[in-house]
Amino acid sequence: MPIEIENLNHTYKEGTPFARQALFEINLRIDDGEFVGLIGPSQSGKSTLGQYFNALFIPRSGRVLIDGKDTAARSTDLVQIRFDVGYVFQNPEHQLFKTTVGEDIAFGPTRQRCSAAVIEERVREAMALVGLDYETFYRRDIFALSGGQKRRAAIAGVLACRPRVLILDGITAGLDPQGRKEILNVVKKLHRERKITVIFISHSMDDVARLVERIIVMDRGRIVEDGPTREVLGKSYRLQQIGLEAPQVIEIMQRLREEGFAVPTGVLNVHEAISEIVKELKIPGGNKVGAN
Repeated sequence: MPIEIENLNHTYKEGTPFARQALFEINLRIDDGEFVGLIGPSQSGKSTLGQYFNALFIPRSGRVLIDGKDTAARSTDLVQIRFDVGYVFQNPEHQLFKTTVGEDIAFGPTRQRCSAAVIEERVREAMALVGLDYETFYRRDIFALSGGQKRRAAIAGVLACRPRVLILDGITAGLDPQGRKEILNVVKKLHRERKITVIFISHSMDDVARLVERIIVMDRGRIVEDGPTREVLGKSYRLQQIGLEAPQVIEIMQRLREEGFAVPTGVLNVHEAISEIVKELKIPGGNKVGAN
């Protein structure tokens, strides 16, 4: 289910004295099965663009094609597109509105007119995918959940609709380190096991570096970088210029280079960094050298 964006512009409060253009001539394609990070500082336009991906916004300037269907065409079934392209918002309270976890997760399949048996099957499956035990959480009051559990329930509610694309917008914001780790592990598992397209919207470079295969960087409503994760993160100084902090492991490697060590800066995790540092410090015979 490819997503194609052609010459897309977006203006908030268009036609008023408070008009503000948020997107400028966006051209983009995301193919089936990709794991994409959409990143940028605040007000960069990343969330605005994300809401075009599942037809929450309809273009007035430019085109958006979802699986070849123009979202602005009268013949396009927008309800089906929103089932096929699931969107999980940063604030789960904006998405969870039923009394219990089970009722909330069942809402989407009910709207899809699934049978009672299919609804139960999908709820069980979705809860298992996000690590919510069915017997423990099915009847749990939504307001009794922790922040991380609410995000899991929100993701499960979208997964129960069997989307082909999953958009995750700022879902780690406000979580403690353990909650963040657990949610990121859920996301990795979903992509690995379900083989669906995942678009991960974030301003956290550390989170993106751990997850995605491709990074799209936005600044002031424009795409300024788009490429494989290692390649984009290797341009850390460019990213810092627009207000994005490089992942901590890359900052460490940069400081080592500044001290004279010939280590690469395009590493993605601690294991890679350790391997490169060990290689740099060793010389024939097992001796070690440092920078002058």
